Formats: sequence, structure tokens, C-alpha cells
Amino acid sequence: MATSTVREHKPKAFTRYKIRTGMFAWMLHRLTGLALVGYLIVHVWGLKAVTNPDAYNALITEYHGPIFKVGEFLLLGAVVWHALNGLRIVLIDFLGWSPNQKKLFWTLGGVAALLFIVGGYPSIAALISHFGS
Repeated sequence: MATSTVREHKPKAFTRYKIRTGMFAWMLHRLTGLALVGYLIVHVWGLKAVTNPDAYNALITEYHGPIFKVGEFLLLGAVVWHALNGLRIVLIDFLGWSPNQKKLFWTLGGVAALLFIVGGYPSIAALISHFGS
């Protein structure tokens, strides 16, 4: 008669996820997507002021404030990153550029940073002139 031994199962220690470029791009893509949806909701809510000229003028006056300039700058960053990362996903999924993911991530990240700096200049210049005077 054979005896069976029961092995005690020891669970592995909790291991942390290593945030690599693909995971970072995925998380940032989701966060910018949620931010853009939030912006669209606020934007559509603000469009109700178009029917009333006084409310519209008051809203436009508020939009020239410093907090909205910072918001424009962040909106530009979210749009640029989300669009270029979407392009990266298309290139990987449809053209099979999977082995080049890291190079593609850094290349499009550089393009996004350049577009962010150049496109964000008017918002930053408006902030500087607002606080400088």
C-alpha cells in the first residue's frame, strides 16, 4: 500500500507590477481619455450660455482667467498625448509594429512633447502677461 504525502502549499509573496513603457502608455491613455470625456461634459454644459448674450459674455470673461489658461494647457496635453498614443496603437495593431513598441513610444512621446510646448505657448504667454502686469 502506497502512502501519499500531502504537500503544504505556500503562496508566493506579493509581487509588484513593473510599470514598463507599454503599461505606462496604457494608463496614460485611459486617464487622458477620461479627462477628455470630463472636458466634453463641461464644454457642452457651458454651451447652454450661447442662447443668452449676457451669460455668454460672462462665461467668455471667465474663460480668460488664469485657471482656464492652465486648463487649456492641460487640455492640449491630453489631446496631443491621446491622439498620438492612439496612432501608436493603430500602428502596433494594424501594421504589426509590435517589436518596435518602445522606440515608437519614445518617438511619439517626443513629438507629443514638442507639440505640447509649441501649442501651449499662447496659454503660457497669457499666464505670464496676466501675472506680470
